[in-house]
Amino acid sequence: MKDLKRAITEPRVLALVDQCVLSGSNFLSVLFVSRQVSVDDFGLFSLALLGVLFISNLHRAFLTQPLNVLGASEGETDLSTRMTVLLRVHIVIVPVSIVLLAALSAGFFPDVRLLLSAACYLGAFLLQETLRRYWYTIGRLDRALANDLISYIGQLILRLAFSAFITVDGADALFIMAATSLIAFLFGLRNVKLAHVVGASRTRAVVEQHWTMSGWLILTVLALWGANQLYPFMLAGISHAAIAYFAVSRNLLSAIGVGVQAVLNYLPTRTAALLNQQGEAEFRRHMMRTLAASSAVSITFLALIQIFAEPILHVLYRGLYDDAAPLVRILSAGVFFSLLGAVFGSYALALQDARSTFLANLGGTVFTFTGGLWLLHAYGIYGAAIATCLSLATAALLQGCFVLRDLKHLKARSKAWLSAQPSTPPSPRDAQAREIC
Repeated sequence: MKDLKRAITEPRVLALVDQCVLSGSNFLSVLFVSRQVSVDDFGLFSLALLGVLFISNLHRAFLTQPLNVLGASEGETDLSTRMTVLLRVHIVIVPVSIVLLAALSAGFFPDVRLLLSAACYLGAFLLQETLRRYWYTIGRLDRALANDLISYIGQLILRLAFSAFITVDGADALFIMAATSLIAFLFGLRNVKLAHVVGASRTRAVVEQHWTMSGWLILTVLALWGANQLYPFMLAGISHAAIAYFAVSRNLLSAIGVGVQAVLNYLPTRTAALLNQQGEAEFRRHMMRTLAASSAVSITFLALIQIFAEPILHVLYRGLYDDAAPLVRILSAGVFFSLLGAVFGSYALALQDARSTFLANLGGTVFTFTGGLWLLHAYGIYGAAIATCLSLATAALLQGCFVLRDLKHLKARSKAWLSAQPSTPPSPRDAQAREIC
């Protein structure tokens, strides 16, 4: 029993369970709304949810990713001060985020009630995500998991309870998600040690630290969105139904997202240690083995989708989106490139090359606004699906080229360093033998 308890509470296991809770709940939330509302309304809901996701990604790049790095090496007092500052700056961040969401609403989902519910969810989610990343920073993954159980499992329970009495539409779903996120944040906040007094100079110093570190991260988020996430917004010019079919297809394929996130969570740290301890040759062999394994997984997933797309769609969506089967088959090819990009990106981080991820996704973004636009205009929703796969392929292949370049340079530097070392001096026994001769 002790061994079982130790295995269950191991950080890697807790991180994987936490990611499964998060991804699984998001999948079920989208699935639930898609079965309850009309096709057009689901298209609008999908754009609102994407708007929240986009702003939360910018928030992560500016606030919580630097927190993970800077806070990991700080003592309890300094970390308490940092966390206090980060929570206080939400007084500015949340209103600014809602203004940005309103601008997206005006252009893509002009529904006042949907905007209000999305704004409530966005504000609560930003606070909850900050707290979640704090638990990761101090290594309390058990508290992060407890927080997510309250939020994500709670929203599923509330949604089922409400649906017994009323028809829950997209706006209702977002209000419920906002409520459980806020409850999770307030519940977890009780265990956070905050500083009582933080001066203006210290507040400014913390914000400047985050801003200095977040520059490339924010650019990378924008490039990632340009390479992958913009197509639903680009489909707004066709119809809300097209967006709905696209969203349903992507949600079905999101099952592989747990694997992608697991790769991103585990590989960089593991491979960085491998490089330091065993060198470039073993690092390269490990990368080839990982690529082979991830390719096998993604190709198997792709084959299953090609065979069973229709029955899966029919069962999950009650026959509402059976016509999306060809779209799912096309988009499933992007799963391979998404996982490939995640693997290459992890090895790039281990090589301390964060800029290449931005450049690789910038290449995907360039394709989106060139070949992607042409495919969209020429072939409509199917062109958008093909373009999504090609954008992901462009980013993944560029990332792979950058990693191979870095490995080549690393090998050349290692050879140069070895050749510059003085030869090993002879042992006393060898010197004595030469004297005798």
